[in-house]
Amino acid sequence: MAPMQGQADVTLGDVLSPRGLDGFVTLDRLPVPTDPRLLAGRSVWEGTCMACHGGNKATGAPKITSTGKWAPRIAQGLPVLVEHATQGFIGKTYAEMPPRGGNPDLTDAEIAQAVAFMVWASGGETQARAFLETNKDSD
Repeated sequence: MAPMQGQADVTLGDVLSPRGLDGFVTLDRLPVPTDPRLLAGRSVWEGTCMACHGGNKATGAPKITSTGKWAPRIAQGLPVLVEHATQGFIGKTYAEMPPRGGNPDLTDAEIAQAVAFMVWASGGETQARAFLETNKDSD
C-alpha cells in the first residue's frame, strides 16, 4: 500500500484489505471518523485495544483493517462482539480476549464505542453506525 500522507487524508478505502495494513497498525495510520462516538472509540482503541488488535501476532487478535479476519466476527453482530469484549472470550484457537480488554477502568459505553470503531475500521462501517444508532441512549 502507498504511504499515508497524514491522518486527515486517510480514508477507509486506504486501509481496508483482506489482510489489513502491513506491519503493526498505530493510530496515525487510521482514518479519523466524524461520528463523535467512533472518535471516542478510536481513543479507547489507542489506549487499550491497539496492543493486541494493532497486529500483535502473538495474541491471535484480529488485526484492525483486516476485512478477512473481521468479516466472520462482524457477521455475529456487534452485541456479541461487545459482550466478548466486556465479559472476555476464548476463541477457537484458544486466543483469549480478556474481560474489558484487560482494562477494568473502561465503562461499558467505552468498550462498545471501541468495538464499534474497530468494526468501522475493519469493513463494517454500516454495521458499526447502525449499532451506535440503536444504542445511542446508552452512551
